[in-house]
Amino acid sequence: MIVIKRLHFRYELSAFYSSPITDHRFIFRFLPKDTPRQKIEETDIFIANCHKYDVLEDSFGNSTISGYINQQHARFDLVLSGNVITGTDIYEEYSDFPEKYSIYREQTALTQPGTALQQLYYQLGIDKFRSAYEAAIFLTGRLYEILRYDSVSTVMGESAESALQKGGGVCQDYSHIMLSLLRKRGITARYAAGMMLGEGASHAWTEVLCCGYWYGFDPTNQRLVDDDYIRVSCGRDAADCAVISGTMNWGASQTQQEHTLVTEVKKKIYK
Repeated sequence: MIVIKRLHFRYELSAFYSSPITDHRFIFRFLPKDTPRQKIEETDIFIANCHKYDVLEDSFGNSTISGYINQQHARFDLVLSGNVITGTDIYEEYSDFPEKYSIYREQTALTQPGTALQQLYYQLGIDKFRSAYEAAIFLTGRLYEILRYDSVSTVMGESAESALQKGGGVCQDYSHIMLSLLRKRGITARYAAGMMLGEGASHAWTEVLCCGYWYGFDPTNQRLVDDDYIRVSCGRDAADCAVISGTMNWGASQTQQEHTLVTEVKKKIYK
């Protein structure tokens, strides 16, 4: 039995600058796209003070919005909404040439294991798993048990080693720790970002290449990625999936707030 859902999403991002800026060129990386598991029905984009932008694709295949704001401003506001059909399959992507994903077997600055991760790797006995899928299922459960969800102990850009030493963190940290352990085993795995059914902030999980198919695993919630999830981007780690980046005149510091709301519009069950 396949359960297919129609989800409505609304994502709001506000960035605040310590002093007014101008000549603002930005890249927004949080735009859902079609995969075998999800189909985008419609998308509405609002960007304050930005009258022209381009929808492009980055080197990881993510859809991005590239725009320019010339006038002076101390705040950036973006609202993204739309409908997505989810649950159309159980995997995100398939490739006949898995060797093209070799970059996802390499550790990054955020996933490089130190002493704590090395010890955890051998403590969990990850070497015993012959299948990437089995190793991913195991880690999804064990990391949920081992780590403590804590929204204040870690910051953006925290490494997996540092987060593990602190005993946990947020979804970004769970995903980085899982990536580090999988890659140490030689398994091809990547960071994924998106939204979940409900209200709150954006979410992150881990995707693992198994027999040519990319499957999603969510260690923060101890579950497989299913029809409650909307994926928006993937990369080697969180840095590749940064929601907003760019350049501007005047060296202002930046803070930002985000809010997501995903609701179910309609469910159909096909046997």
